[in-house]
Amino acid sequence: MQHFNQREPRVLWRAACVGIGLLVALLAGAPRVVEAEIYLRVDHSDTAEYDVLVIDQNFGVISMQDTMRAAELGSFSTSSVFPTANADELLAMSESSSSLSATDADLYAQEGLIGFSGAVGDFQMNVTTGFSAPLLGTEGRMDLFNVSFSGGSGSLTVELWDTGFETQGDDTRFQTLLGGTTDGLVEIATYADSDADAFGTDYLLAFGVFDGSPTSNGIAFSSDQTTDLSVAELSGDYAMGIRATITHSLGDVTSFDVDLQSGSVVPEPASALMAILVVLGCGLCRLPRRCYR
Repeated sequence: MQHFNQREPRVLWRAACVGIGLLVALLAGAPRVVEAEIYLRVDHSDTAEYDVLVIDQNFGVISMQDTMRAAELGSFSTSSVFPTANADELLAMSESSSSLSATDADLYAQEGLIGFSGAVGDFQMNVTTGFSAPLLGTEGRMDLFNVSFSGGSGSLTVELWDTGFETQGDDTRFQTLLGGTTDGLVEIATYADSDADAFGTDYLLAFGVFDGSPTSNGIAFSSDQTTDLSVAELSGDYAMGIRATITHSLGDVTSFDVDLQSGSVVPEPASALMAILVVLGCGLCRLPRRCYR
């Protein structure tokens, strides 16, 4: 007569549960985007206030000219456009100036795509475009593209911020990919803010200085930097930002693209599948032998 040990199905069940749990953890590792709240800001070094502030089409559009005009009408204080302003303050500022005629409108109607084109100070031509969710998908990603030409000397700061990201309980990895060409000097930095504030700079993720001014033909540059933030440092809602400062002399041209991505720090798929196979194998190896009489 053939007899089976009663522990055999129990061991198989435990091994299967562990394998399923590891697979679920692998699939649920990526962060989700809560809501795209995108801001594009352009500022020349010679002006006291910010020259351009464009908010994605859900929030309206504001420029420095509108800010000054609204201040004259008593609609709101110009202090609300300082870099410490959070998303709620920016939204309130937009709503309070909704009756004004915006001169720096968002170039794109699609959500997740924002842009500005025009002269700012000595920079006679500036084209800036920002991409984020939902256009770039549901994972944490944003991209800033810029082309600038100057008719004089000065510095221009271009920023793209999105406050709509959320972690999933794991450490978060940020990767900054950038490249471009410049006749002048370009400083590029990327940030994460744990309070999910626009223009908040809690954590510096990547930084680079690229100087093409000593050469007659400029330089081509590129960089790939990765930074990990632990759950203790970053958990829940957060914002990401890209800031680039361009310094030009007469006739200089700069163009660049910055791609900032974030995701949970999880095992590679091959490693996770290997771990599942090891657990299942260990469970099968511990099965007692069948007894025969």
